[in-house]
Amino acid sequence: MKLSEDQYYNIDDVANGLFKDRGSKFIAYLFPSRDEETFKAQLQLVKAQEPTARHHCWAFRMGAESLVERSNDDGEPGNTAGLPILRALQSAELIDVACVVVRYFGGTKLGVPGLIHAYGQACKEAVSASVVVTRTIERTFRVEGNYDQIQFIEQLARSTDATIVNREQSVHICYTIAVPKSKLEEILERYESNHLLRVRRDAAGDAGTGAS
Repeated sequence: MKLSEDQYYNIDDVANGLFKDRGSKFIAYLFPSRDEETFKAQLQLVKAQEPTARHHCWAFRMGAESLVERSNDDGEPGNTAGLPILRALQSAELIDVACVVVRYFGGTKLGVPGLIHAYGQACKEAVSASVVVTRTIERTFRVEGNYDQIQFIEQLARSTDATIVNREQSVHICYTIAVPKSKLEEILERYESNHLLRVRRDAAGDAGTGAS
């Protein structure tokens, strides 16, 4: 499927992969991860779950709008572990994901080509086991009005790519609305065309990404 400029591929939950070669076992943990602090916590959980593994190698790709890619060999020869994991994530075009591959040594050295293949393949197995979803980069804004404007606000949301995130009701009504980043100005203008509404453009900012 061809993605729009606002979309990217992600996964909906943790997935695992397993690859074995000459007695060595490589177990991959693939999980959604949107920031480095979250990743560090996830890495520690994997280490706690696999405390006797010889290596805990990893890679991540984060930031749909400003991509950051990092990898770590955790004691394996340079670029034989983290980089193959990263390349597997790149090949799958996944963003906001991380993969940790732990190795249990089987007594036979695999050599540089063997390690590159093993770490990359373990990650690929986890990707194959995952459920890939399409997420959208969104922005939010707020619309305030009187109760007789509810129909206009909600119909406009339904007729565009807007999503009503929250409704607040007191003396007036206040909607928080999320839209694809590229359509923010277009949809804001349509709400602003109704001069009975107060549109808080200064509230526009990052919204959570939705799966489709």
